Amino acid sequence: MRFAIFALFLAQSVSDQLQQRTGQSIPEVVEQSDTFKLPPGVQLTDQIGPRDAVAIALWNNKALRADLANLDVSRSDVIEARQFRNPGFSALLPVGPKPFEFLLTWPIEELWQRGPRIRAAKLNMDTVATGLVQNGLNLIRDVRMAHSDLWLADQRTRTLQESANLRARIATLTERRRDAGDGTGLDVRLATLDARSTQELAQRSLREIDVVRSRLRLLMGLSNDRRRLVAALDRSSPTAVPDLSELLETAMSSRPDLRAAELNVELAAERGKWQRSRVLALLAPQLSTKGVGTAGIRTGPGLSMDVPAFNRNQGPISRADAEVVRAVDLYASLKDRVEQEVVESHERFLQAQASLLDLQQKVRPAVDEAIRVTERAYQSGEVSLLTVLEATRQRYDITLREIEAEAALYRARAELERAIGRSL
Repeated sequence: MRFAIFALFLAQSVSDQLQQRTGQSIPEVVEQSDTFKLPPGVQLTDQIGPRDAVAIALWNNKALRADLANLDVSRSDVIEARQFRNPGFSALLPVGPKPFEFLLTWPIEELWQRGPRIRAAKLNMDTVATGLVQNGLNLIRDVRMAHSDLWLADQRTRTLQESANLRARIATLTERRRDAGDGTGLDVRLATLDARSTQELAQRSLREIDVVRSRLRLLMGLSNDRRRLVAALDRSSPTAVPDLSELLETAMSSRPDLRAAELNVELAAERGKWQRSRVLALLAPQLSTKGVGTAGIRTGPGLSMDVPAFNRNQGPISRADAEVVRAVDLYASLKDRVEQEVVESHERFLQAQASLLDLQQKVRPAVDEAIRVTERAYQSGEVSLLTVLEATRQRYDITLREIEAEAALYRARAELERAIGRSL
């Protein structure tokens, strides 16, 4: 019962850490993998925002549930480490002149080996729990990216379809101009090819929606649910980020996998102490009871010990020392990788932000102004309707670039927050 409460405490600790870092949490009790459950305050509808998608995924993602089961495995290791070895009992029955003999052995080497073994098991449990927080952050990143991909695919399909319809009108007007003697067959072919090409892109994007939607459903634990999820992007989140130096400092203090690597170094060192304590493989007091002729039964103490003359546990000790060196090297390597991930994700975020701002503040106003000028010229009879449609076509091209840049910005933010180990 005590260990079950301890495992529940660790699961709650993982949930609390995720809550502090991201505002999201996991269930305290992990139920069967086929049980779907909505988090408190979350409603599952066809239109879903990124925060609700993440909340549902943390409660129902099957891969994360399997990872959470590792807490029970590591808890079992702690239980095993706390247990003493059973006393040994042997008895020789009297047969003929052979007297009765009874021998009781208690392996007391457990007294000095038990401490390092328990500390190693607890460190392993802490390492697993800390690694689960990182798994939760990875899942949040994956869900946010899949949600952004679904939003992009839907918006891109809609924009391409509208653009294809406009280009079809342009092709029709171009054909009419040719019939009126004000155009060439080449103009018609080029306009028709442009319309068909855009229509093909729209159809391809439409098929992509089902692929991305299926990926999001899988991450959310909805693989058996066939509802047509529609992604609604959350534009309320701030776009500003701290300086790179502040982000690096945050990552070094917040990344759960980095903390897990630190714990792994301590775990390797503790296992080394445990292996050294096993040099005396067996030191056991004995109690011997034996029948001695007509004198009856005599009982006396004894001692049994393996003499470390040849085997002093050199192999496991050497392996434990090598594990310490490897754990230190892995920690140093992970620090470099964390730094690189923060630098790359920060640069991608700045690039996506600059691209979106440039499109919204420079390119879009220029295109809109060109369309307004063309429409005024059409109203005064200076240009034809075809010229207006040609100018309007640029609006769809810019809209497509804007939604792609906006999706790239949300993806970059999700990757950056995962890189530093918490929400911005």
